[in-house]
Amino acid sequence: MSYQEAVEDNIPRSGNGVKGQGYYPPCHICGTPVYSWAYRRGVVYTCPECRKELVAQERAEKDSLRAPAKERKLEEAVRRISRMTDIQPYEKGIGYIRKHLDHPGWFQSTEEIMVALELIRRGVKVHHQAKIFDYTVDFLLPDLKVALEIDGRVYHGRDREKRESVRDDVIAWKLGRGWEVVRIDTENVNRNVTKLLSGIRAVLNYRKHRKECT
Repeated sequence: MSYQEAVEDNIPRSGNGVKGQGYYPPCHICGTPVYSWAYRRGVVYTCPECRKELVAQERAEKDSLRAPAKERKLEEAVRRISRMTDIQPYEKGIGYIRKHLDHPGWFQSTEEIMVALELIRRGVKVHHQAKIFDYTVDFLLPDLKVALEIDGRVYHGRDREKRESVRDDVIAWKLGRGWEVVRIDTENVNRNVTKLLSGIRAVLNYRKHRKECT
């Protein structure tokens, strides 16, 4: 069937209908010949370059659909912080986050946005959604040597806690000597995000003191 239809449709081919036959129907977008081991009339063929473009467009469309939801989360983050303190010092961070709302994987929760706003306000160097080995951490703070996780799961089962402990150890080891993984739960973020840095430093000081005592 492939060979006969290809002949009738004037599809370029290699071979003569025997084993090893190859067909080169045109890309439905740009017309570039696309190799196929079989040809079937009515099938849409797409060249690799156009396929990449279609995938990129699909991702962009999905991200654009997410943007309004992220915008609402940004507005909610601003509202919550405004109830705690003057929002004016956060304007730079608000502009930065609004500019990057379309970035895939970034700013998925209101609490993440609140933390990002606080870190920017404090002038802390930060990398969001940083890839470490096989894991991704919410925030990487190189000046503090802290991988910061914003944890909405306050109550963990024993198995979950064990897996996360192993994960944190791997991340800290991969980052190198002196690095720590610090988890801040969303309840503390929502209670008073302005205490974020003091809370991180308190965790670091506690761990340092515990190590010195062992």
